[in-house]
Amino acid sequence: MTDEAILQLTRQPATQEEGFRQLVWKYQQRLYNIVRRKVSSHEDADDILQNTFVKIFRHIKGYEGRSELFTWMYRIASNEVINHQKQISRMKIVSLEDQDTGMAEGYVNTDDIPGSLEKAVAGLPERQQMVFRMRYFDELSYKQIAELLQLTEGALKASFHHAVRKIEEEFRAKQIL
Repeated sequence: MTDEAILQLTRQPATQEEGFRQLVWKYQQRLYNIVRRKVSSHEDADDILQNTFVKIFRHIKGYEGRSELFTWMYRIASNEVINHQKQISRMKIVSLEDQDTGMAEGYVNTDDIPGSLEKAVAGLPERQQMVFRMRYFDELSYKQIAELLQLTEGALKASFHHAVRKIEEEFRAKQIL
C-alpha cells in the first residue's frame, strides 16, 4: 500500500484505525531497526517504538507532506531516542571510565568492536554524531539527512567525513585498526 493511500485512510474517521494498522505494518520493522541500533536493549527499543507510534498516531493529521512520510516518522523516532537517552543519562551513577575492566593493557577484544564504535561515536560533537548515525547505521541518503537536519548536503558530507576521520584516529590509537 502506498504512503498516500495509507494517509487517506488515516484521515477518514471510518478508516482511521485501518490506515494506522497499515502504517504500523509497513514501517514497524524499519523503525525498530533504526531505534535498536541506538539503544542498548530490545526492551528499550520496544518502548521507544511504542512511544513513537503513539506520537505518530496523535499527530498524523498534522503531517503536511513537506518531507517523505518515512522521514517524518524517522524524526519522531529519533527524538524519542534522544528523550530516552536523556532519561538514562540522568539515572547513571557510575560512568564507564570509572569501571575497571580487568583487561591487560594493549589487549584488544575484537568481540567488542561494536561497543568501541559506539563509544567513539558518542565522543563526537553532536552534529557529527547525528550525521554519522543517520548515514552509517540508518543508511539514509544525504538528501534525506539534509531534510531532517535542515542543512546542506555539502555540510553533511563534511561532517560525515570529519566523523569518520576521528573514529579512525581513535581506533588507531587503541590499535583496533
